[in-house]
Amino acid sequence: MENELYDLVSRAQRGDKDALSQVIDLFSPAIRSARSHTKQDLQDDLEQTIVETVIKKIMSYNLDQTPDFSTFCRRLSSLNNKDN
Repeated sequence: MENELYDLVSRAQRGDKDALSQVIDLFSPAIRSARSHTKQDLQDDLEQTIVETVIKKIMSYNLDQTPDFSTFCRRLSSLNNKDN
C-alpha cells in the first residue's frame, strides 16, 4: 500500500488524473465516515471540501522529503488542522 500510494501521488503530481482519482478512492472510506457524522443537508458540501483539500495536499506534498504512508497521513492531518 505504501509504495502504491507513493507511486499514485507521484503520477498525480505529474498530471495523471486517473492516479489522482485512485488516491481519492483510497481515502473514500474515511470521507464517507466523516460525511455520515454530519447533518444530512451538509454532507455533500463536507465531502466536496474534503476532496478539494485532499487534492490540494496531494499536489503540494513533497515526495522527496517523506515518502512513507504514515508520515503522509500525519502531515495531511496536521496541515488540514492548520487550515481550519
